[in-house]
Amino acid sequence: MQNYKTTQRSEYDEAWKSLIEAFTADFFDFYFPALYNRIDFTQPVEHKDKELQKIFSKSYHTHKVADKLIVVTLKNGKKSILYIHIEVQGTRKKDFAERMLHYYTRIKDRYNHDILSVALLTDGSNKNINNVYQFKFEEFEYKFTFPYKKITDFKDQGELLLTLQNPFALVTYSLLEWHTCNKEQQKKLDLKTRLTILLLEKGFSEEYIRVLFNFIDWVIKLPIDIDKKFENTVLNYQEGKKMAYVNTFERLHGAEWMMKGEVKGEKKVLLRQLKLKFFLSEHDEDLVQNCNDTSKIEEASDYFAMGKNKEEILEVFRI
Repeated sequence: MQNYKTTQRSEYDEAWKSLIEAFTADFFDFYFPALYNRIDFTQPVEHKDKELQKIFSKSYHTHKVADKLIVVTLKNGKKSILYIHIEVQGTRKKDFAERMLHYYTRIKDRYNHDILSVALLTDGSNKNINNVYQFKFEEFEYKFTFPYKKITDFKDQGELLLTLQNPFALVTYSLLEWHTCNKEQQKKLDLKTRLTILLLEKGFSEEYIRVLFNFIDWVIKLPIDIDKKFENTVLNYQEGKKMAYVNTFERLHGAEWMMKGEVKGEKKVLLRQLKLKFFLSEHDEDLVQNCNDTSKIEEASDYFAMGKNKEEILEVFRI
């Protein structure tokens, strides 16, 4: 059964997968231009995410990573399999290169084909990693090297990133700015508002905006009461500009965004998890539904993740 943290990891995974599927060529053009120049993007790209689930163990999927396995055609006419590995904040370890080798060999065993592996580090660290795994014993030697990119490689290019049409320029800018917000909710609110308005002003297609907004919405999570301020600010801006999107949030998130009383964010996740693990009476469910104190919702979510029983979790809402 999924717990709260696993759900967060799944959301992260899906957010990146949606981006890469929608803008595959842009991903390589922005982060790995040398590889981009070798790929023929006029040919179809195959996405093989289901294959990854078969190749990797269940324990692997508990790590804070997002992965894509795609098949492309190179400009020389040959097919190539690309493995994209994305690490989220706090998961860097000394065995990074060894883990990348492990992923490489598992995929190669599956396909009996050369694999091109790349890694993107999305935390806020400026430190480089060891991207070489090497083993040598007397005459025997093995060496595995892979290219990687850090979002902090772009930290001094903020103004330039906002002018570029490549969607991953805005993705990178969003992550860089988010790392500077720490836990200051007002900064997060200002950033999310600014990025959303920027999306609307650039004149992108609705689908383009939807995919990018969903990513921004995942990165910059706000408490329910503050998120409502964000929603109102953007809708008022939209009305003032007489923009074409009559109801931005309904289009981006679906009608549930605007439904009165719709449970959002951590409250929605918590209720789902409680129902899966425990029997909830109407009174129990009302305790959670009627709570608008984000600190209590967060505390109850933490209790659930720690394996507390139902009464200990619900007691949070009775205080």
